[in-house]
Amino acid sequence: MKYKNSPVPILDFIYDNLLTCAPVQNHQVWNGFDGFWQNGAVLEPMVNFMGYANHSRYVSVVRSSWRPLYSLLEAYGPYPSFDDVCWYGLSFVRIYEVLGYEEFLDTALDIFNWVWVTGWDFSGHCGGGFFFDDSRLSKPAIINVQMLQLGAKLYRIYQKDDIWNKTTDVYNFIMNNSIINTTSYLLSDSTTWNCQGNGNYGPTYSSGVLIGALVELYKLSNVSSYIDLAVKLADATIIYHTDNITGMFREYCDPNCDDDAKMFKGIFVRNLRYLIDALPDDDVTKAGYKIWLKHNVMGITKYDMCDKSPIYLCNITFKDGPPYFNVSGPVFSPDWIGPVTYGAPMQQACALDLFVASIDAKTQCTGNYCSYDPSYPPPQPLTCQSHPCPPDEPCCEYSPYTTYTCCESTQKCQNGICV
Repeated sequence: MKYKNSPVPILDFIYDNLLTCAPVQNHQVWNGFDGFWQNGAVLEPMVNFMGYANHSRYVSVVRSSWRPLYSLLEAYGPYPSFDDVCWYGLSFVRIYEVLGYEEFLDTALDIFNWVWVTGWDFSGHCGGGFFFDDSRLSKPAIINVQMLQLGAKLYRIYQKDDIWNKTTDVYNFIMNNSIINTTSYLLSDSTTWNCQGNGNYGPTYSSGVLIGALVELYKLSNVSSYIDLAVKLADATIIYHTDNITGMFREYCDPNCDDDAKMFKGIFVRNLRYLIDALPDDDVTKAGYKIWLKHNVMGITKYDMCDKSPIYLCNITFKDGPPYFNVSGPVFSPDWIGPVTYGAPMQQACALDLFVASIDAKTQCTGNYCSYDPSYPPPQPLTCQSHPCPPDEPCCEYSPYTTYTCCESTQKCQNGICV
């Protein structure tokens, strides 16, 4: 297998590593992801790799990842945070764009409608906006920029006024509540109750998803101000989060990010690629972004990669037990400037996003392995009696003998609810 016009052999190994680590025992779960949301977010770079490099490797893993909205809500019982379920919406609509699977598009629309009905502030306070979860105590930036991007994509596909009107309401909420600092063009991670950004400019993924949303709005309207704003947000985030010594991209919490934040950098560069693709080929800004991505690829390969054999010498953690297939490197640790510390699926998915975002345009996969799609055991229904959770996470049944969730290690199960 070769890629014409793009030197991406190392990306194959990262992709294979993540996919072979995925199935555990005889049921399909992602091995070692910390949260429900990561299982959805990882699907987007997988299908982007297929789209950018023109291959269909492991396509059955993507196809079998589809779940209806009801199943997604059950998987995060008793109630998901709205941003967590929205990662599935974004990945599902992207899977439809690349592979054309209608069931993913249908569920993406179901997710959009459910989050709108359940999470939007219909009181009119601050012009609406989405709450974090059913407690309705905060309005983070991430869920609002997710719904802006998802709504814009769905409108482009369905051309329904109802979707556009809702998407416009989300855009107005973002623009009218000072979430974007119009001096620095950094993005607050939440709003305050007096309808202002909170001034916490830490996480990179919110800026990334908003950049992707603005690209979608530009596709719909051809209004250049959307692209202009996306460029300002991208430039601000890159400058603010690039290490002055190494030139490497870093999350605000590196090297001590929690398991959620270990994927944030990848989500930013994923959406930066969407912006790159929307810019003219002769645009100097586009060229600059591509050089910056290549620099990070070279840096992570030099300073943050472990490729020892056997792979366990790289201190890789399989939280949910041994993988179904044998695995090999390379693996990456959380901080892209190194040194190598330990590997796990969160940072592996983040590295995958970086390498995928760096694939040259018009790349072509050639050879028999471009359609390599090994057989996986079909998913099996599990209950708490199957002992599906890691040893330190209590199994919690909220529909007796049919549905369960794994509580966090700090929680207990009480009457079907993790508390």
